[in-house]
Amino acid sequence: NLYWQGARSFWIHNTGPIGCLPYSVIFKPAEDGEIDEVGCIQSHNEVAQEFNHKLKQLVSKLRKELPLAALTYVDIYSAKYALISQATNL
Repeated sequence: NLYWQGARSFWIHNTGPIGCLPYSVIFKPAEDGEIDEVGCIQSHNEVAQEFNHKLKQLVSKLRKELPLAALTYVDIYSAKYALISQATNL
């Protein structure tokens, strides 16, 4: 365990919008109504969001259990989804 060996700073990032990955969109075509306004597979992104929610809860729990640790939670999902949704404006 890194914490017990002296590590105190941790960067924890969530998962990105997997429903927007080219593999998801090209090789796993969705049913009608499964594509969101950006062109991503909605059900895949919902799974990613649920994972991210649980991860954030775990980080909150770890902050209490490891009081000397600096846990930085980084929201990669929101950053990537914002970039994807604005891609035509770049």
